[in-house]
Amino acid sequence: MAVLVAATMSAGISSAAPASKPRDLESLGSATGNETQSSNLIAEANIAERNEAGNILSITWSIENTGSDRVTLTWLAGRSYLYSGANYAGVTAMATDGSSRFHPIMDESGSCLCSGDSSSAFKEWVSPGEKVSYWSMFSVPSDVESITLEIPGFEPIENIPIS
Repeated sequence: MAVLVAATMSAGISSAAPASKPRDLESLGSATGNETQSSNLIAEANIAERNEAGNILSITWSIENTGSDRVTLTWLAGRSYLYSGANYAGVTAMATDGSSRFHPIMDESGSCLCSGDSSSAFKEWVSPGEKVSYWSMFSVPSDVESITLEIPGFEPIENIPIS
């Protein structure tokens, strides 16, 4: 995985890990939880940027807990593909026109290029009053200029511009 991440980084992705201070991140859009387990959570898209080649999209997104109980985010794991390890591969991106859905990139060992147990700062829960940032990488055609971020348990975050 380190080889693929290094190659991806050298292709122009500025960071595969989220910024260290999620409360300081810009908001490109937000959504409230729409299921019982996410009812006191807010999801936010923070950064959507392409690599220099224009074929890889890195998205930083965050979850804020406005409730009074710690919430474990197990439902964010993807079930569409068999990624190895614990991860948040359930987060997908869709072209704003609805023409294509993009799942996180899988490396040669089956790991998701997204927040997961291979990330240095992976958190599977969000404490009351806490906001935690995560990341996902997608292969998106260069002609897609904006996306809708789909995080399980939340309303879609629409019209996120790609920089």
